[in-house]
Amino acid sequence: MARLFVIEAPGKIRALEAILARVGYEARVQATKGHLYQMPDKLTPVGIDSAWREFERKPRDLVTIDWLRKEAAAAHEVFIATDADAEGDVIAWDVAETIKDLHPAPLRVRLKGMDDESVAEAIRLAGPVRKEDAIPGRTRAIVDRLIGAGFSRDGVAVGRVGTALLGLVLKDGGRVRKLRLCAPARDGGRPFMAETEIAAPLDDAMAQRLAALELPALELAGGKPVDTPPPHTGDIMVRAGDRLGLSPGEVAKSMQNLYEGGRLSYPRAGSRGLSSAASRKIEAILKKAGYRVDGSAYAEKSQDDAHDAPYPIGKVDPGQDPTRLGNDEGVRTMIARDLVKAGQKHTEERPVVQGLVPFLRQAGYSEEVVNFVAAMPWRREVGPRYPGQESWPESEVIERRPDTVLLERAIKNGLGRPSTWARHIENFMSRGLVDGDLRLTAKGRAWADASPRALLDVRVSAAIENACEKAPASYMSDPDREPWELNAQRILTSLPPELKQVVTGLVAHEPPRPKVDPVQAYGLDRSAVSEAMEMGTQPQYAPRVTE
Repeated sequence: MARLFVIEAPGKIRALEAILARVGYEARVQATKGHLYQMPDKLTPVGIDSAWREFERKPRDLVTIDWLRKEAAAAHEVFIATDADAEGDVIAWDVAETIKDLHPAPLRVRLKGMDDESVAEAIRLAGPVRKEDAIPGRTRAIVDRLIGAGFSRDGVAVGRVGTALLGLVLKDGGRVRKLRLCAPARDGGRPFMAETEIAAPLDDAMAQRLAALELPALELAGGKPVDTPPPHTGDIMVRAGDRLGLSPGEVAKSMQNLYEGGRLSYPRAGSRGLSSAASRKIEAILKKAGYRVDGSAYAEKSQDDAHDAPYPIGKVDPGQDPTRLGNDEGVRTMIARDLVKAGQKHTEERPVVQGLVPFLRQAGYSEEVVNFVAAMPWRREVGPRYPGQESWPESEVIERRPDTVLLERAIKNGLGRPSTWARHIENFMSRGLVDGDLRLTAKGRAWADASPRALLDVRVSAAIENACEKAPASYMSDPDREPWELNAQRILTSLPPELKQVVTGLVAHEPPRPKVDPVQAYGLDRSAVSEAMEMGTQPQYAPRVTE
C-alpha cells in the first residue's frame, strides 16, 4: 500500500476511495470515528490539574488506534483529511501525535467538497499538520468543561453557550412572529415593503390590524446599488427554517448528506464570501442552468476564512420549487437560488415614508405606533429577476419557528460556531425551557434563577469564544506547557470574579501532571487487536467500517 488517508466518518470511506482512484491516488482510507481521545463523560472528577492540563484525557478505544497505526505502518505516505474545522484540527493533531514514530511528517488535507475536482485540489494544497491549529478546539474543551463542572448542579445544566442562549431568551423572549407591510408605489412599479419583529409598541393584535390596511401609494425617494453576500451556514439554516420549515438540525443533516454525496461544498462554513475559483465554478454551474450571473459580483472570501460559503456542486435547477424536493435537494436548491441573487447587481430603492404618517393618524393609531411604522426599513429591489423572488408581496403576519428565531439571535450575538450552531440550538430546545412562542417556561425560569448572572450575559460567552481563537504566538514556544493550557489559563483567570473564583478552585488542589506521550503512555506500540485475539475476546468494534 502506497498511501493512507485518515478521515473521521466511516460512511465516507468508500466514496473517498473511489474519488481518490479517479484522480490518480490509489490509497486506503481509515476512519477515526470522531475523536481519538476524550475526557470522561461525567464532569466529576474534573480531571484537570492546576496547570490546566487535562490529565484524564485518554483514548476512546485502543482498538481503533491500533488499526490506525497498523495502516500507517504499511503506508509510505499519510494524509490526514479530518474535517477542516476546529474539532477536525484537534483530531488531526491527535492522529499526527499517535503515528509520529511511524510518520513524523504526515500531510494535512482540507477537503472543501466530496467531488473529484475538490479532492484533487485539496491534495494539491496539502501542507503540514500544525499544532497551532488545534489550540482553539483544545482551549474550548478545557474552558467549557470547567464552566460546566463548576456551575451545573441539582439538575440544572450550566454551559457557556447553553446558558447564554437562556440569557438571550430572558432578555428578548417571544417575538417569533414578523410583521410585513407592503405599500403600492406611485410610479406603478413593484410595491415597497418593510418587515419587523412584532415587539413593543406592537403586539399580535396590533400587527394583524396593520396587516389588514390598504396603505397609500408612496413616492420614490431614491436608490443605491446593494450587494447581497452569499449565505453562510447559519444564514442557510435560518432561511431554510423560514422557507422550508426545517429545524437547524434537519438542515445540518441535509447539508452533511449533500457534502458526503459530492453535491455540496463544505457544509459548516462561517464565511459570507467566495474565493475566485469558487466564484468561477458557481458562475458556470448557474449559467448551465440558464441563469445570468457574474462571478465577479460575489463577495470575496476573507483570508481569515478557511472555507467558501456553501455552494452546490454539479447540476442544479434553481427554478424548481424547493418545498417540493425533499429536505436534501430542497436545501440545495434554496442555496442555488440565493447564489443566483448574490451573483447579480440590484438597486435598493427607498420611498418617501411621510405619506404614511397622516394616513395612520387618521386610522386612529397612536403616535408611538405611527412613528414605529414610519421608521421601519421600507424598500424595494430593482434589477434582474431571480428564482423565488416575490414580485408583488402582500402585507401579512409571518409565523416563524422558535428554533429558527433563536439561531438567528445566536448568530447575531456571536454565540457558537458553524460546526456547533445546530447542536446547541437542538439541545436547548429539547430541554423544555421555552414554549412555542420562545418564552421561558417554569422550568426555564428556574434554570435562569439557578444560573450565574455573568454566564447569562451573551457578551461573556462571545468574548470567551473569541479568546479561544486568538492565542498569543508566544504560547507555542513554552517547553513545559501546551499552548492550549496556557490559553485556557489566560481566559479562565480573566473571567468575572464570581466565575473565576469557582473555576480556579476546581483545579487548585490538583498537582501539575507531566506531559503525556500517547505512544508511550498507552502502549500503542502493542497490538490491541492481537491481544484481544490471544485472550479469546472480541474487539469493541472493527474501526474500518464501510457501511
